[in-house]
Amino acid sequence: MRVQFDLPAGMATVIGSLPLSLRGAAQELLPRLPSAPSLVLATDGSGDAATSGQIEPPGFGSFLAGLRGATEPVVLSLTGPVTLELDLRRDRGVERGVSAVDLVVDRARHLVARVQAVVPGSQLMLFLQEPALANSMHPTFPMGTDEVAGLLGDVVDRLSDASSDADPLDHENSTIIGVQVDGRADWSMLMRTGIGALAAPIGAQLDTAAAELTRFLEGGGIMAWGAVPVDEPIGSSAERLWKRLSALWCELARLGVDPILLRERSIITPSAGLANFGVPQAERVIALTHDLAARVLHQTIGVRLSIGA
Repeated sequence: MRVQFDLPAGMATVIGSLPLSLRGAAQELLPRLPSAPSLVLATDGSGDAATSGQIEPPGFGSFLAGLRGATEPVVLSLTGPVTLELDLRRDRGVERGVSAVDLVVDRARHLVARVQAVVPGSQLMLFLQEPALANSMHPTFPMGTDEVAGLLGDVVDRLSDASSDADPLDHENSTIIGVQVDGRADWSMLMRTGIGALAAPIGAQLDTAAAELTRFLEGGGIMAWGAVPVDEPIGSSAERLWKRLSALWCELARLGVDPILLRERSIITPSAGLANFGVPQAERVIALTHDLAARVLHQTIGVRLSIGA
């Protein structure tokens, strides 16, 4: 069962890590939706321990310390099963003592338990980061659609299955499981895997999945729009970025997506994490993200007032 909860319009966050020196200040930088450092799961050719040995990302303890007493929802992220599985296949020296799905599920449960120990009953959004899927529309991609959907669906099912021997992550309906891709992917397929949130850059042809997006939003899904690019100049004003986002939303509305629901079920993010940015650059990206989120909130209020809602 897909976990759902409502977020106020105009929320801003980062999916993925901040620069190390800013990770303990995530609650101050992202006060309404603080984001934990991302846990990267990968191999380095030295055996399975290279993948399974890392329990928490650098800076996670400082992030948790900053959460004490918080009431806001929290964003968590870690490498997803498709990206990890492909990494394991490329690293032929690794002995497969554990599957990609097993490892992602285990680490996800650990991260959630750590946050819930500090902020009991907190609402969480857990994103499976899948950078490998940015190339998945190319005919040479080494996995078929069914295999990709199966890996993601297995993780979602196991993290949400109340009949599992291990504690599921939807304790008190508090954890939404999402997927983040920083390029074009098969959006319709991803929205059918049982996820409750999808994060994607606005230039990744989401208009090709308008019908599925309508069903996703109507079913309680949340879209995290990567509206601030991290791979191009962003300028000093959010105006150009706002026009780009507005143009996409207008096109989606033309294709049948409810424009009010679209705004109410959306959050604004950079298009990827900011771990490799300098502090001033990361702060600038976050400021633009907040600017866009505020515009979404003001526009949503305006639309509600215009229809008497």
